[in-house]
Amino acid sequence: MIKIFAVSGFKNSGKTTLCRRLLAELERLGVRTGYIKRSSDEVLEDGGTDTASVERMGISAALWGRDGLRFEEAELEPFTPEYIVSQYFPDAEIVLLEGGKYLDLPKIWVENGEPRPAGVSGVFMVYDRKGAGDGGMCFGEGDEALIADRLAATVRGKYYRSSKVYIGDRPLPMKDFIADFIRGAVLGMLASLKGGKDPKAPVRIYLDGEVKK
Repeated sequence: MIKIFAVSGFKNSGKTTLCRRLLAELERLGVRTGYIKRSSDEVLEDGGTDTASVERMGISAALWGRDGLRFEEAELEPFTPEYIVSQYFPDAEIVLLEGGKYLDLPKIWVENGEPRPAGVSGVFMVYDRKGAGDGGMCFGEGDEALIADRLAATVRGKYYRSSKVYIGDRPLPMKDFIADFIRGAVLGMLASLKGGKDPKAPVRIYLDGEVKK
């Protein structure tokens, strides 16, 4: 089941920065992610564009350009986070939704000194760039890896520690059970070495491409 977490707070509180850092940390852990930014602004093209004219017909439209693809879908019925995730992030394990403080989702609240609105519910973590974390519910700047570990544990289990293999700069595609096998094999071998038992930090191994004789 895909987990959706909202990163909520007031404007300019640092939500986007935290989302970027958490997505990078989750990527490091090998967790498949997605990102949604909730905005009160209008986001579809105005009536003068080709995609807008088609979208007004009730037909989804995509703009394919030199730099990428933008998909437009009219809100004929109110969207839900679950609908968006199922349509656009079907392979994700965790999706971060920036904003959405009044949505019914588990939330990381980004502090900025203002009182939290009474209608905000579901806060299970508090992030304060200017404060110190307590290792429980409150976290500060520099604790992003710890937060990501907690989030990853919701989909991979408490002791999940991922592995990734790169050939040069290219990541080698592999399924989760292969990544788990490689991780277990490497950690098992390291456990026999001094200082290698149950490492808390990420383990990096570098292999030369050509063995010199």
